[in-house]
Amino acid sequence: MAHPRSTFWPTAIAPLLLLLLMIPRPAQAVPAFARKFGVKCYTCHTIPPALNKNGYTFKRLGYRMPPEEMDASRSVPKVKDLDKAIRFNVMNSLAVVGQGSFSQERTQGEGAAAVAHSKFNLDEVAVFAAGAVPASGFSYFTQLDLSQDGGTPFLEQAVFSYTAGRANRSYFVKAGQMHVQEGEGTRAAMFYNLFPEPAPLLTASSPVNFSLDQHPLAVAAGYTWASSYFKRVFAITAKVNNGLRPDGSELLYHSARNTTNLWLDADYWFGPDGGVTFMTYYGKKDQLQNQGESGGFTFRPTLRRYGLFANYLFFDKLDLLGGYLRSDDDWQAAPAARLTRFTSDGFRAEADYYIQRGFAVMARYDRMNQTLAGAPAQPTAAWNLGVSKALTARGNVLARASYGRDRLQDPEDGAVTTSRLFKLDLRLMW
Repeated sequence: MAHPRSTFWPTAIAPLLLLLLMIPRPAQAVPAFARKFGVKCYTCHTIPPALNKNGYTFKRLGYRMPPEEMDASRSVPKVKDLDKAIRFNVMNSLAVVGQGSFSQERTQGEGAAAVAHSKFNLDEVAVFAAGAVPASGFSYFTQLDLSQDGGTPFLEQAVFSYTAGRANRSYFVKAGQMHVQEGEGTRAAMFYNLFPEPAPLLTASSPVNFSLDQHPLAVAAGYTWASSYFKRVFAITAKVNNGLRPDGSELLYHSARNTTNLWLDADYWFGPDGGVTFMTYYGKKDQLQNQGESGGFTFRPTLRRYGLFANYLFFDKLDLLGGYLRSDDDWQAAPAARLTRFTSDGFRAEADYYIQRGFAVMARYDRMNQTLAGAPAQPTAAWNLGVSKALTARGNVLARASYGRDRLQDPEDGAVTTSRLFKLDLRLMW
């Protein structure tokens, strides 16, 4: 028997979206870095939080603004001399980000009735403290989540860095609790994008509870090269991190069962705002199989990820993004069974069209073909449509509307779950 479709979506999206786009613009509420340098958010973002080439370089220089007129054939300032005339100000190093939303979701498992629910959400309230120590190579970045999807407060990032060299040839070392992939790479490889949620390809979890969406303790080192006027930027980063617990949560401290995992990334930015990223991850973690049952056991799979991503912004209007991610993890179904493999070939494609500065429409498609222990491939697919609009001239208050459909097929038992999600959210960055 067919299940009736919700009538909310066609009757409510149009007036709600129109209301969002007509909200009057507040006069102030400026993020910390924009306050410090007296610029708008678009200096470092296409639309926050998606970084442009300047914002990427700003981060690689330890939160120091790249010089505007840099001729690599002449004297180039040292990293520690960048922004040294700007005095430290507490208000220019602290920021608060809040996001609330309304969502309506309809999910249906295989052989089960569809379930629909609507709710208002407090998606996130976070406090950031970040910046460069004047006239030195040191910088810091901390993120305290006061609330995330209704959870208790927790420290998501706390990173301390040292950056040296010159603005066109710099290197850094950093240590602390940091994201593995989230803020790295060119735009197609970044978790932070114009949609409310990252691309499913980047956040997908394997049967052994592994995902790139993690922020354990880590040590990282990187090198950045830039041509004159930053027309081209090449950067490499290596990161060693603690890895994950059996349930997929971050392993923050050393233990007898600790593992050391390696992540590598190479980025090349070119043209007006295009780029290519190659990334790979190699590591191990403990996996509990059949937990709580008589046949439960533990094994330690090897984890491998290989990804290639690219994007190009045409005429400052149309940003085309694409990517491929290969997953290859060990798998053991029973205590005495031989090791087999979980593999996934994932693809993503996205088109973002900027109607004007601070106003964009987006379309995204992700697909993963997953295979477990030599069984037939199980496809998972998701597509999303959305619109994002800044409500302030500085770009620090955003309204977004998105609609997505996905089809998830469990690689173990083949069960299929489908869902539809409509979401309106308001994001404030002060």
